[in-house]
Amino acid sequence: MRWRLPLGLATLLVLGVVVGVVLSSAGSGSDGSDPGATRSAQTATMPARTPKIPHGALVARVSDRVVGRPIKAGFLGFSFEFQAVRAYTGSDPDRINPVLEQLIRNVAPGQAPVIRIGGDSTDVSYAPGPGVRPPGYEGYQLTPSWMATTGALAHQLGARIIVGLNLAANDPSLAAAEARRYVEAFGRGAIEALEIGNEPNVYANVTVFHTAGGDRIHARAPDYGYPQFVDEFGAIAAATPSLPLAGPTLAVGPTPSANSWIDTVPGFLRQEPRVKLMTVHRYPLRNCFVAPSSPQYPTVSHLLAGYATVGLAASLHPWIASAHAEHRQLRVDELNSVACRGKRGISDTFASSLWVTDALFALARAGVDGVNLHTLPKSSYELFEFNRSDGRWRAWVRPVYYGLQLFAQASPPGSRLLRLRGPKTSSHVSVWATRAPDGRVRVVLINKDPSRSRTIAVRLPRGVGTAATVERMQAPSVHSKRGVTLGGRSYGRRTYTGTLGPLQTRAASGGAGTYLVELPRGSAALLTTGG
Repeated sequence: MRWRLPLGLATLLVLGVVVGVVLSSAGSGSDGSDPGATRSAQTATMPARTPKIPHGALVARVSDRVVGRPIKAGFLGFSFEFQAVRAYTGSDPDRINPVLEQLIRNVAPGQAPVIRIGGDSTDVSYAPGPGVRPPGYEGYQLTPSWMATTGALAHQLGARIIVGLNLAANDPSLAAAEARRYVEAFGRGAIEALEIGNEPNVYANVTVFHTAGGDRIHARAPDYGYPQFVDEFGAIAAATPSLPLAGPTLAVGPTPSANSWIDTVPGFLRQEPRVKLMTVHRYPLRNCFVAPSSPQYPTVSHLLAGYATVGLAASLHPWIASAHAEHRQLRVDELNSVACRGKRGISDTFASSLWVTDALFALARAGVDGVNLHTLPKSSYELFEFNRSDGRWRAWVRPVYYGLQLFAQASPPGSRLLRLRGPKTSSHVSVWATRAPDGRVRVVLINKDPSRSRTIAVRLPRGVGTAATVERMQAPSVHSKRGVTLGGRSYGRRTYTGTLGPLQTRAASGGAGTYLVELPRGSAALLTTGG
C-alpha cells in the first residue's frame, strides 16, 4: 500500500505497499556502468538492538496484511506504434535487434512480456492483399516483411501480443484481412488479443486523417457516439478469427466526461463476450488542449505531484470496477507521462523515473491488471532510441526506463502489496512494500522533493529475515537527462548490450526489524530483506 501525507497538519493517507523478489541484474555488459558499481550485493547480520530514530525522521510501519490483487506475470509491458516496430527491430527477421530484446526482458524477467502494438497508427494501418480496399486516407501498409519481423520479435521473446485492428476505415473485410495476416505471421498462441480501433470516443472531435493531397478527413461525423461504435465493433468482431478481443480502447481523463462512455461499459462487455481485456488509455499530463493553469499542464512539479500518481490511479476506479464486475481484466495499455508525444524537459528527465515507479505501484494498488508504457521514436517520452552501424546495434536508454526496472525488481510475479501505516509525512515522500512468493519483503522509498533530503525509519513485520540491503536510484537532479544510476550502475551514454554491470548495494543501517534509510533529494531506494 502507498504511504503519503501532505505537509504540516495533514492527515495520514494509507494507500498500500508492495512486496517482491530483488533481481541482482548482474549483466555481462559494461555499458558505462559507474566505476564504483563493481561490487556484488552485500548482506549484513541484523543487529540485536533497535536503532534510535533521529528527530524529524519519518516512520513507515510495514504490516503482514496483504492488500489488493497479486501482481501477475506480464503486469508491466510496452506499447509500440505500428510504424515504430521496424525502427526498433530492424528489417531482417533473422537478426532482430538484440539490444531491444534485452531491454524488454529486463522489465519482465522470466516472464512472457506483453507487447501492445497500436496507438494512433492502428486506424491508418492495413494489410494489403486481394480484396482489400485501402482506406480513403493516407495509410501504413503492413507488408509481409513487417509481419515477418514483428512475428520474429514475438517468437524470440516468447511475448504475448495485443495488436490493433483498423476501426476508423469502417470496413470489416479490411480488419479481417489484418487479423488473418497476424495469425499467419505470429501464430495464434502469440496473440493475447485483437484490439479493435483506437480511442473511438474521440473520433467525432479529435481524430483526423489526411488524403494524399493533404485534405483533412474526420474519422467520424460530429454526432458519432457509442451506438454507432458498438455496431461497428460487432461487425468487425464477427468477421475476425475466433481470438480474444481487447476494447473498447478508450481515451480516459481525470474524471468521466460526457464522451467517456463510462456508463456503456457494462453493457458493452456483456454484449461482447470475446472481449477478454478491457483496455483504456491514460496520461496524467497533456501537451495539447490544456491550459497552463490546469494540473494536467506539463511541468516537473505537476509530474511529481500526487495528482499524477495516486490521483491517476483514483481516476481509474470506475473503469476497474466495471471491468471486474463483468469478470474481465482492466489493462491500461497506453500510459506515459505526457500525452501528445511528451514534453521536452519533463518526460525526458529523471523526474519521469521517480514518477513512473510511484505511478505503477499506485495503479497496481488500485486494481489495474496490467500496464503498457507507450514509446515512439523521436518523441519526448520515448523509453529508448536505437541505431545500427557497421552491423552493430546500440541504444540510448532514457531516464524513465530506470524507473520501470526498479518497479520490476520490487514486484516479481505473484508479489502482494503490504499494508503500511505511519505518522504524518511529506507530500513528496512515497513508500510501497511487497512480499514475494518466496517470502522476501521489499520496500520502495521515493523522495520526489527536489530540494530536501529525508530519513525514513522502516519498521518491518516480525520474521522477515535477518539481513537487509539498500539499492539506490538517483541522478544529479530531478531535471537531469543523464547521470541516472540504479544500484550503482548505468547504461551510460549508450549501450551495446542492454545489460547493466554488477549490482551495488549496501547493508541497511539498523536492525531488530527497524532500518534507517537516508533518501537524498530527488531519489529512490529499494530496501530488500532476506526470506
